[in-house]
Amino acid sequence: MIKPIEKKQLDNIATWMVPTVETKLPTILQGVFFMDGNPLPDDCITFYNLEWDTQDLSLLLPVFAPLQWTFHNSFAGWLLLIGAQISRFTYKVQFEDETLQRSQIIAFAFGIPIPKWILDFTMIQDENSPNGDIWYRKNTFFGRFSGMGNYTLRKVVDAEGKYTPAFSDMLSKVNNECLVIVNYS
Repeated sequence: MIKPIEKKQLDNIATWMVPTVETKLPTILQGVFFMDGNPLPDDCITFYNLEWDTQDLSLLLPVFAPLQWTFHNSFAGWLLLIGAQISRFTYKVQFEDETLQRSQIIAFAFGIPIPKWILDFTMIQDENSPNGDIWYRKNTFFGRFSGMGNYTLRKVVDAEGKYTPAFSDMLSKVNNECLVIVNYS
């Protein structure tokens, strides 16, 4: 089912991309993250409102969930957004251990996991960023093509809802207006 889509402004993202349900999400993963250098037409994500599996050290991140992801207000952004909704595109972020410094990211389309030999994604915390402000997203496609689409996740809104120093840098790199999936219930 296609959910409603709204235009929002990134310069006030801390007012609308917020936690709405209490979860056990670790503090290091709380906030809003900018996908700096991402070649696709999407800019920001949050792990808020996702159930943290304390046993498995993982969470499911549905790209199509309300106010979870921002997309460019462009033809390509609309295509990606609608495609994410139709395919129910989801990531499982599975951390290696309790330090939460390294994770494997498993992509799902139509509820089916995409094999690692096709899409091999990781998220690694910058060793100089113990509070989780910087993470490196590494991609390998078909077991051979590494580095294509790599980017850096930079926390632009912290767990207290305050803008970080990376926020103004993000605004200088993106269009302010974005698209988000919303939920009218």
